[in-house]
Amino acid sequence: MRKILLLLIFSISFIFTAFPQDSITKKEIRKQKKNFLLTDKSWTAEVPLWIPGFAGTFAYGDIEVEGEDGVDPEQPIEPPPPWDPGGILSRLFTTNWYFKFFFMTRIAYEKERFLFSMDGLTGSVGSSVKFNYNNKEIVQVNFRSSNVRVFGGYKIVEANSKSKKFRYELFGYAGVRMHLEEIYSDLNGAINKLDIHPFWVEPIIGVQNQFTFKRWFLVLQADYGGIFIDDRFSVQVSSFAYYRTGKTTSLKFGWNHLQLYHKGTFLKEDYTIKTTFSGPTLGVAFHF
Repeated sequence: MRKILLLLIFSISFIFTAFPQDSITKKEIRKQKKNFLLTDKSWTAEVPLWIPGFAGTFAYGDIEVEGEDGVDPEQPIEPPPPWDPGGILSRLFTTNWYFKFFFMTRIAYEKERFLFSMDGLTGSVGSSVKFNYNNKEIVQVNFRSSNVRVFGGYKIVEANSKSKKFRYELFGYAGVRMHLEEIYSDLNGAINKLDIHPFWVEPIIGVQNQFTFKRWFLVLQADYGGIFIDDRFSVQVSSFAYYRTGKTTSLKFGWNHLQLYHKGTFLKEDYTIKTTFSGPTLGVAFHF
């Protein structure tokens, strides 16, 4: 009888001690599912966050259009000295520049040693000259650019720390980058207007560095486009980080820098476009 009682007490004690151990194990598993070190989810899709006033405030854009002789097609003419003593007429005109830069989206698939990715960004630069007396806009010139990058990569290097809390990966990749540019002007009834829409696709090669530490995932990548092409090329440098907020979601923030060079012909005249877009990116990523 005593043996049966002792066996019963031992069984009850084992059940009560096993229950909290099982709870702790489940808690640890929940933490691990939010860890980027796991490779159970191969797909990543991003939704960009567009904050009002964000574009142009923390970003940089520049465009330079040159004619066939290496200078601007229409060189500015020095205005004559104002005839009025106070220079009232010269103060009636102002030039306003604007810049907008947006990261569109990113979709990536990573499995074992292979990586496939597609992302895009868009930006616009423009200026306007206004007559302040009646706020009538008399000149407006705009430039818009949309760029999509598609590439596939292969993992060259992978290194893990002894504690299994840090991982480094190096990918080499190749693909294409597509550009759609728009340059147009509105001169209030002028016959000759700018209306240029160059579009081109160029091959790219690059490298991507990935650093993983628990819930953090950092990417540094750079590529060059326009190999074996003389009249156009591009350079893009991207850096961004994810912070895992759940099993399938994370917050993304980073920076994108893109330089474009393009030669073309408009109205039987050669022109050159040099463009730079640089700005931050924000988004929410979903992993599945």
